[in-house]
Amino acid sequence: MNFKYRLPDKWITQVADMEEFANGATQVSVELKSGQIIHGVLVSMSTYLVATRGFKGLPFAIDDIKNIFQTDEDKNPKKRDGWDF
Repeated sequence: MNFKYRLPDKWITQVADMEEFANGATQVSVELKSGQIIHGVLVSMSTYLVATRGFKGLPFAIDDIKNIFQTDEDKNPKKRDGWDF
């Protein structure tokens, strides 16, 4: 499969240490340089941004990422669908 949005290496290393909620799938929250926080971002294989819940496309540029982190909801999401890209 060919993915459109690849994380830079520094973020891949960070996401690799986070908890997966399904085989190869990690849900994260992303803090942007503007201060905005986007929840429900799906990362595949710690490397590829494959979807953001509630958006049809990536709602930010990769270069705008200030931080990637996990909340308790990211680690064990109640909703495990709703992604659309």
